[in-house]
Amino acid sequence: MTAPARTDPVPTDRVGAGSRRSPVVPALVVGLVVASLVRGLLLETYHVPSAVQVPTVEPGDRVLVLRTDRDARAGDLALVEATDGAARLVPSRDVRGEAAGSVVLRYWPPSRVGRVVAPTTSALP
Repeated sequence: MTAPARTDPVPTDRVGAGSRRSPVVPALVVGLVVASLVRGLLLETYHVPSAVQVPTVEPGDRVLVLRTDRDARAGDLALVEATDGAARLVPSRDVRGEAAGSVVLRYWPPSRVGRVVAPTTSALP
């Protein structure tokens, strides 16, 4: 009498057989690295803390600053960083030295979402 052949319902010759690692974790890690690079090198969010540029931007507005665009053109609002680390938004014509980037758009508050255009008159003395 012969014993019946044993059959394994799950073949063991598959690649990664027995691996229980989810593909979600590596995807999250890659996503976080890419987001960090984009935020650090390309785009930065900026919260407007005071009423310096009213009515162009108001206190509480949040804007996206394109860090690669350091040559502010006419009509742009530029982000300028001071030597003490403070940053401020100024119209492109008032930029003295090199801008840290130019404002691309306002994304908060929702009622004012859109492109930011610098005022036509100088705010600086």
